[in-house]
Amino acid sequence: MKKTFLFVILFFFAGQLLIAQPACVKDVIYALVSKNEVPRARKMMEEQCFPGNESSADVWLVRANVFIRLHEHELARQKEDPKYQIRWPDAAIIANESFYKALEIKSDVKVPDPRLLDPKDGQLFSAYVISDMAGQAMDKRDYAEAIRLLNMVIRSYKVDPRGQARYLAYAYLDLSNSYKSMGDEENSRKMLLEAAKLNAPIPDIYLSLYDLYKQENDTVKAGEILQHARKVAPEDLDVKGYELDFLAMVGDSVKLIEAALKMFEQYKDNPIVINIVAGHLVNNKQYLLAEEMINTGLAIDPNNFDLNQQMTYRYFYEAADYEDIVEDLKKQRKFTPATVALEKFNEILGVAVIWAEKAYNIYNDDAQHNRMYGQILVRLAMPVPEELQEKLNSYRKH
Repeated sequence: MKKTFLFVILFFFAGQLLIAQPACVKDVIYALVSKNEVPRARKMMEEQCFPGNESSADVWLVRANVFIRLHEHELARQKEDPKYQIRWPDAAIIANESFYKALEIKSDVKVPDPRLLDPKDGQLFSAYVISDMAGQAMDKRDYAEAIRLLNMVIRSYKVDPRGQARYLAYAYLDLSNSYKSMGDEENSRKMLLEAAKLNAPIPDIYLSLYDLYKQENDTVKAGEILQHARKVAPEDLDVKGYELDFLAMVGDSVKLIEAALKMFEQYKDNPIVINIVAGHLVNNKQYLLAEEMINTGLAIDPNNFDLNQQMTYRYFYEAADYEDIVEDLKKQRKFTPATVALEKFNEILGVAVIWAEKAYNIYNDDAQHNRMYGQILVRLAMPVPEELQEKLNSYRKH
C-alpha cells in the first residue's frame, strides 16, 4: 500500500515537471515574439526556464532564439544611441552554441512557434555574425580568439556545405591565415587544403597553396593546384599571372614569353595587367621586353605608381646582374673587364634612380620601394633626402 502511494506521488511530481516545461517555454516565446520584450525573455529563460531543463532540445532551441534576438536588440539600441554599451557581447555566440546543442540532443527538433528560427537557419544566421567577430579579432591580431570563432563558424556552415561552400571556403582561408600568423604552418596548410576541396572561386586559396609548393620546389603539385585554379577561376588576372610564374619556375622561357605576349595583347589597355606581366618578365630577366610593355602602360597612365616602380625594378635588377658580373670577374682577377662591367653597373643604376625618384614622388609610403630607392642612392653615393631617411629609420624600429 505504501509503495503504491509513493509511486502515485512520484508520478504526480513527474507529471508536474513535464507540464511545467512547456508552460515555461511558452511564456518565454510569448515575451519574445508577441510582446517583443527581449531582455525580459532572456531573464525568464536564464533564471526560470533553462536551469534544470538542460536535456531538453526544445529549451535549447528557444534559448538560441532568445539570444539571437538579444543580439539584434542590442545592435538596434546602439544604432539609436551610439553611447549605448552592449551588455551581452557574446549573445550571438551563445545563440550559435544553443542552436547546435538543440540539434545534438534531437536531430529532428522542430521550432515550437513558426516565428522562431529553426536550428539550421539559426546556425547559419549566427555564423554570419560570428564570422564578422572573427574578422575583428584578426584585425586586433588576437589570432587565438579568431581561431576559436572561425571553428564555430565552420561547424555552422557545415549544416549546408553545398549551399554555403563559398562562405565555408572563406572561413577556412581566414583560419589558415590565423594559424600562419601564429607560426603554425602545419595547420595553416591543412586549412588551405580543406578550402581547396570546396572548389569555390576564390583564387587566394589555390595561389596560397601554389606559393607553398613553390617554396618546396614541388613543380608537380604547383602545376596541379594552378590547373585547379584555372578551372574554378579561369578569368582571374592573378591566376593568369601565376601561370607566367609557373613557366618561369620550370625554366620554360620560350613558353613564358609566348604567354606573356598573349596576355599583354589581350589586356594592353589595362595598366594593372601590364604591370603583372612586366613583373614576371623582369623576374625572368627579359628586361627589354618588360620595358616595352611598361612604356605602353605609362602612355595610358604616366603617374601610375606601380608601373613607375616596375620600371625601377627593371633597371635595378639589371644593375644587380652587372654587379654579380663585376664580383665574378674580380675573383678571376680580370680587372679590366671588371672595370667595364662596373661602369655599366653605374650607368644602369643611374637610370634606375630617376625612375625610383619619380615613383617616390607619386607615392612615398611604399616601404619596399623606399628601401630600394635608398639602396640605389647609397650605391651611387648620392645624398638621401631627409624625408626618405626618416622613413627608412622608422622601418628599422619595427
